[in-house]
Amino acid sequence: MKEVQQVSLEILHQVAEVCEAHNWRYSLVYGTLIGAIRHQGYIPWDDDVDIMMPRKDYDAFLNYMHEHRAEYPNLKVFDPKSCKDYPYMIARVSDERYGIKMENEKPYGMGVFIDIYPYDGLGNTKQEAVSFGRKGDLLSSLCYQATREHFAMETTTTALKKALKFPTYLVSKCIGKGYFQKQLAKLEGVKSYDEAQYVGCAVWLSGGEKDIFKREWFDDLVLVPFEQYQFRVPKAYDAVLRHIYGDYMQLPPEKDRIGHHYYAAYRK
Repeated sequence: MKEVQQVSLEILHQVAEVCEAHNWRYSLVYGTLIGAIRHQGYIPWDDDVDIMMPRKDYDAFLNYMHEHRAEYPNLKVFDPKSCKDYPYMIARVSDERYGIKMENEKPYGMGVFIDIYPYDGLGNTKQEAVSFGRKGDLLSSLCYQATREHFAMETTTTALKKALKFPTYLVSKCIGKGYFQKQLAKLEGVKSYDEAQYVGCAVWLSGGEKDIFKREWFDDLVLVPFEQYQFRVPKAYDAVLRHIYGDYMQLPPEKDRIGHHYYAAYRK
Protein backbone atom coordinates (compact mmCIF):
# COMPACT_ATOMS: atom_id res chain seq x y z
CA MET A 1 0.00 0.00 0.00
CA LYS A 2 2.71 2.48 0.99
CA GLU A 3 4.72 1.83 -2.17
CA VAL A 4 1.67 2.17 -4.41
CA GLN A 5 0.84 5.44 -2.66
CA GLN A 6 4.38 6.74 -3.16
CA VAL A 7 4.46 5.80 -6.85
CA SER A 8 1.05 7.40 -7.42
CA LEU A 9 2.19 10.50 -5.55
CA GLU A 10 5.18 10.95 -7.86
CA ILE A 11 2.94 10.54 -10.93
CA LEU A 12 0.63 13.22 -9.50
CA HIS A 13 3.60 15.49 -8.81
CA GLN A 14 4.82 15.25 -12.42
CA VAL A 15 1.32 15.80 -13.81
CA ALA A 16 0.84 18.83 -11.56
CA GLU A 17 4.19 20.30 -12.64
CA VAL A 18 3.18 20.03 -16.31
CA CYS A 19 -0.17 21.68 -15.59
CA GLU A 20 1.39 24.49 -13.56
CA ALA A 21 3.96 25.17 -16.31
CA HIS A 22 1.21 25.55 -18.93
CA ASN A 23 -1.49 27.15 -16.75
CA TRP A 24 -3.77 24.17 -17.24
CA ARG A 25 -6.38 23.86 -14.53
CA TYR A 26 -6.51 20.73 -12.38
CA SER A 27 -7.82 19.90 -8.93
CA LEU A 28 -7.76 17.02 -6.49
CA VAL A 29 -11.24 15.47 -6.21
CA TYR A 30 -13.17 12.70 -4.46
CA GLY A 31 -11.22 10.66 -1.90
CA THR A 32 -7.95 12.39 -2.79
CA LEU A 33 -9.54 15.73 -1.88
CA ILE A 34 -10.77 14.30 1.43
CA GLY A 35 -7.24 13.08 2.09
CA ALA A 36 -5.78 16.52 1.40
CA ILE A 37 -8.19 18.29 3.75
CA ARG A 38 -8.59 15.69 6.51
CA HIS A 39 -5.13 14.04 6.51
CA GLN A 40 -2.90 16.49 4.61
CA GLY A 41 -2.08 13.54 2.38
CA TYR A 42 -3.50 10.15 1.53
CA ILE A 43 -6.41 8.66 3.40
CA PRO A 44 -4.26 6.01 5.14
CA TRP A 45 -6.16 3.04 3.69
CA ASP A 46 -6.72 4.55 0.22
CA ASP A 47 -4.75 3.40 -2.83
CA ASP A 48 -6.31 5.88 -5.23
CA VAL A 49 -5.50 9.30 -6.74
CA ASP A 50 -8.24 11.27 -8.53
CA ILE A 51 -7.95 14.66 -10.19
CA MET A 52 -10.25 16.64 -12.48
CA MET A 53 -9.50 18.93 -15.40
CA PRO A 54 -11.90 21.08 -17.41
CA ARG A 55 -12.27 19.53 -20.87
CA LYS A 56 -10.20 22.19 -22.66
CA ASP A 57 -7.27 21.76 -20.25
CA TYR A 58 -7.68 17.97 -20.24
CA ASP A 59 -7.41 17.74 -24.04
CA ALA A 60 -4.40 20.06 -24.09
CA PHE A 61 -2.69 18.02 -21.38
CA LEU A 62 -3.26 14.68 -23.17
CA ASN A 63 -1.98 16.06 -26.48
CA TYR A 64 1.12 17.46 -24.78
CA MET A 65 1.92 14.21 -22.97
CA HIS A 66 1.55 12.15 -26.14
CA GLU A 67 3.72 14.56 -28.14
CA HIS A 68 6.40 14.79 -25.41
CA ARG A 69 6.44 11.15 -24.41
CA ALA A 70 10.26 10.96 -24.68
CA GLU A 71 10.60 13.62 -21.97
CA TYR A 72 8.69 11.43 -19.48
CA PRO A 73 10.11 7.92 -20.09
CA ASN A 74 8.51 6.40 -17.00
CA LEU A 75 5.04 7.74 -17.73
CA LYS A 76 2.41 6.59 -20.18
CA VAL A 77 -1.02 8.10 -20.77
CA PHE A 78 -3.94 5.75 -21.34
CA ASP A 79 -7.12 7.01 -22.99
CA PRO A 80 -9.55 5.44 -25.49
CA LYS A 81 -8.10 7.33 -28.45
CA SER A 82 -4.53 6.13 -27.91
CA CYS A 83 -5.18 2.57 -26.66
CA LYS A 84 -7.88 0.51 -28.39
CA ASP A 85 -8.05 -1.99 -25.51
CA TYR A 86 -8.47 0.68 -22.83
CA PRO A 87 -11.90 0.18 -21.24
CA TYR A 88 -12.65 3.65 -19.82
CA MET A 89 -13.51 7.15 -21.03
CA ILE A 90 -11.45 8.98 -18.40
CA ALA A 91 -7.66 9.05 -18.75
CA ARG A 92 -5.05 7.39 -16.58
CA VAL A 93 -1.36 8.24 -16.27
CA SER A 94 0.68 5.15 -15.49
CA ASP A 95 4.23 4.47 -14.25
CA GLU A 96 5.82 2.12 -16.78
CA ARG A 97 8.22 0.66 -14.18
CA TYR A 98 5.29 -1.15 -12.60
CA GLY A 99 2.66 -3.57 -13.75
CA ILE A 100 -0.78 -4.38 -12.40
CA LYS A 101 -3.02 -7.39 -12.63
CA MET A 102 -6.64 -6.27 -12.55
CA GLU A 103 -9.35 -8.47 -11.17
CA ASN A 104 -12.03 -9.16 -13.79
CA GLU A 105 -10.40 -7.01 -16.49
CA LYS A 106 -8.26 -7.88 -19.49
CA PRO A 107 -4.69 -6.52 -19.30
CA TYR A 108 -3.78 -3.63 -21.59
CA GLY A 109 -0.30 -2.73 -20.35
CA MET A 110 -1.02 -0.33 -17.50
CA GLY A 111 1.07 0.08 -14.36
CA VAL A 112 0.40 1.94 -11.11
CA PHE A 113 -1.73 4.92 -12.12
CA ILE A 114 -3.73 8.02 -11.28
CA ASP A 115 -7.19 8.86 -12.65
CA ILE A 116 -7.88 12.09 -14.57
CA TYR A 117 -11.55 13.02 -14.94
CA PRO A 118 -12.46 15.43 -17.77
CA TYR A 119 -15.18 17.82 -16.60
CA ASP A 120 -17.63 19.17 -19.15
CA GLY A 121 -20.51 21.58 -18.82
CA LEU A 122 -23.74 19.80 -17.89
CA GLY A 123 -26.23 22.65 -18.06
CA ASN A 124 -27.38 25.96 -16.59
CA THR A 125 -30.06 24.50 -14.35
CA LYS A 126 -29.96 21.54 -11.99
CA GLN A 127 -32.73 19.85 -13.98
CA GLU A 128 -30.84 20.27 -17.27
CA ALA A 129 -27.63 18.96 -15.69
CA VAL A 130 -29.32 15.89 -14.22
CA SER A 131 -31.05 15.08 -17.52
CA PHE A 132 -27.81 15.38 -19.50
CA GLY A 133 -25.79 13.56 -16.85
CA ARG A 134 -28.09 10.54 -16.82
CA LYS A 135 -27.12 9.76 -20.41
CA GLY A 136 -23.47 9.47 -19.46
CA ASP A 137 -24.28 7.56 -16.28
CA LEU A 138 -26.23 4.88 -18.15
CA LEU A 139 -23.78 4.57 -21.05
CA SER A 140 -20.71 4.42 -18.79
CA SER A 141 -22.33 1.72 -16.65
CA LEU A 142 -23.06 -0.37 -19.75
CA CYS A 143 -19.56 0.27 -21.08
CA TYR A 144 -18.08 -0.90 -17.78
CA GLN A 145 -20.09 -4.14 -17.85
CA ALA A 146 -19.05 -4.75 -21.46
CA THR A 147 -15.39 -4.77 -20.40
CA ARG A 148 -15.71 -7.26 -17.52
CA GLU A 149 -14.24 -10.71 -18.13
CA HIS A 150 -16.94 -12.40 -16.08
CA PHE A 151 -20.08 -11.41 -14.21
CA ALA A 152 -19.58 -10.05 -10.70
CA MET A 153 -21.95 -8.33 -8.28
CA GLU A 154 -19.11 -6.17 -6.87
CA THR A 155 -20.47 -3.12 -5.02
CA THR A 156 -24.12 -3.44 -6.11
CA THR A 157 -26.36 -3.30 -3.03
CA THR A 158 -30.05 -2.69 -3.80
CA ALA A 159 -32.32 -5.64 -4.60
CA LEU A 160 -33.56 -4.09 -7.86
CA LYS A 161 -30.06 -3.39 -9.17
CA LYS A 162 -28.96 -6.90 -8.21
CA ALA A 163 -31.88 -8.37 -10.15
CA LEU A 164 -31.08 -6.28 -13.23
CA LYS A 165 -27.32 -6.61 -13.19
CA PHE A 166 -26.90 -10.02 -14.84
CA PRO A 167 -29.26 -9.29 -17.79
CA THR A 168 -27.51 -5.91 -18.16
CA TYR A 169 -24.15 -7.64 -18.20
CA LEU A 170 -25.25 -10.08 -20.94
CA VAL A 171 -26.69 -7.35 -23.15
CA SER A 172 -23.63 -5.14 -22.67
CA LYS A 173 -21.24 -7.96 -23.56
CA CYS A 174 -23.21 -8.70 -26.72
CA ILE A 175 -23.13 -5.08 -27.86
CA GLY A 176 -19.47 -4.52 -26.93
CA LYS A 177 -17.54 -1.62 -25.42
CA GLY A 178 -16.76 -0.03 -28.80
CA TYR A 179 -20.38 0.99 -29.30
CA PHE A 180 -20.70 2.51 -25.83
CA GLN A 181 -17.41 4.38 -26.11
CA LYS A 182 -18.55 5.92 -29.41
CA GLN A 183 -21.83 7.01 -27.84
CA LEU A 184 -20.05 8.44 -24.79
CA ALA A 185 -17.62 10.33 -27.04
CA LYS A 186 -20.62 12.21 -28.47
CA LEU A 187 -21.18 13.75 -25.02
CA GLU A 188 -17.67 15.22 -24.84
CA GLY A 189 -17.63 18.99 -25.06
CA VAL A 190 -21.29 19.27 -26.06
CA LYS A 191 -21.78 21.85 -23.32
CA SER A 192 -18.92 24.27 -22.59
CA TYR A 193 -17.39 23.93 -19.13
CA ASP A 194 -16.71 27.66 -18.83
CA GLU A 195 -20.21 28.69 -19.92
CA ALA A 196 -22.21 26.20 -17.83
CA GLN A 197 -23.50 26.76 -14.31
CA TYR A 198 -23.23 23.04 -13.53
CA VAL A 199 -20.30 20.78 -14.43
CA GLY A 200 -19.13 17.20 -13.98
CA CYS A 201 -17.64 14.22 -15.77
CA ALA A 202 -20.24 13.68 -18.48
CA VAL A 203 -18.66 10.39 -19.56
CA TRP A 204 -18.47 8.88 -16.05
CA LEU A 205 -21.21 10.33 -13.85
CA SER A 206 -21.50 7.25 -11.65
CA GLY A 207 -22.48 9.20 -8.53
CA GLY A 208 -25.60 10.70 -10.08
CA GLU A 209 -26.51 14.08 -8.58
CA LYS A 210 -23.56 13.85 -6.19
CA ASP A 211 -21.28 14.06 -9.23
CA ILE A 212 -22.92 17.26 -10.49
CA PHE A 213 -21.24 20.41 -9.19
CA LYS A 214 -21.72 24.15 -9.39
CA ARG A 215 -18.96 25.40 -11.68
CA GLU A 216 -18.28 28.32 -9.37
CA TRP A 217 -16.99 25.86 -6.76
CA PHE A 218 -14.02 25.15 -9.05
CA ASP A 219 -13.46 28.70 -10.29
CA ASP A 220 -10.83 29.48 -7.65
CA LEU A 221 -8.14 26.89 -6.97
CA VAL A 222 -5.63 27.07 -4.12
CA LEU A 223 -2.57 25.06 -3.11
CA VAL A 224 -2.77 22.82 -0.04
CA PRO A 225 -0.27 20.37 1.50
CA PHE A 226 -0.48 16.75 0.39
CA GLU A 227 2.28 14.52 1.78
CA GLN A 228 5.56 16.34 0.96
CA TYR A 229 4.07 18.38 -1.91
CA GLN A 230 1.34 20.93 -2.52
CA PHE A 231 -1.46 20.48 -5.03
CA ARG A 232 -4.47 22.44 -6.26
CA VAL A 233 -7.90 22.06 -4.66
CA PRO A 234 -11.07 24.14 -4.97
CA LYS A 235 -11.10 27.10 -2.61
CA ALA A 236 -14.72 26.02 -2.01
CA TYR A 237 -13.57 22.50 -1.09
CA ASP A 238 -15.99 22.35 1.85
CA ALA A 239 -18.99 22.85 -0.45
CA VAL A 240 -17.67 20.22 -2.90
CA LEU A 241 -17.00 17.59 -0.23
CA ARG A 242 -20.23 18.14 1.70
CA HIS A 243 -22.14 17.85 -1.57
CA ILE A 244 -20.63 14.42 -2.21
CA TYR A 245 -20.06 12.95 1.24
CA GLY A 246 -21.89 15.00 3.85
CA ASP A 247 -19.74 15.13 7.01
CA TYR A 248 -16.46 14.24 5.31
CA MET A 249 -14.42 14.90 8.47
CA GLN A 250 -16.06 11.95 10.21
CA LEU A 251 -13.99 8.77 9.83
CA PRO A 252 -15.88 5.73 8.48
CA PRO A 253 -16.30 2.60 10.63
CA GLU A 254 -13.11 0.52 10.86
CA LYS A 255 -14.62 -2.24 8.73
CA ASP A 256 -14.99 0.22 5.84
CA ARG A 257 -11.43 1.53 5.98
CA ILE A 258 -10.25 -0.39 2.92
CA GLY A 259 -9.10 0.45 -0.61
CA HIS A 260 -11.57 0.00 -3.44
CA HIS A 261 -9.41 -0.97 -6.41
CA TYR A 262 -9.29 -4.64 -7.36
CA TYR A 263 -5.73 -5.22 -8.55
CA ALA A 264 -2.30 -6.45 -7.59
CA ALA A 265 0.71 -4.23 -8.35
CA TYR A 266 4.30 -5.36 -8.89
CA ARG A 267 7.65 -3.90 -9.85
CA LYS A 268 8.89 -4.97 -13.27
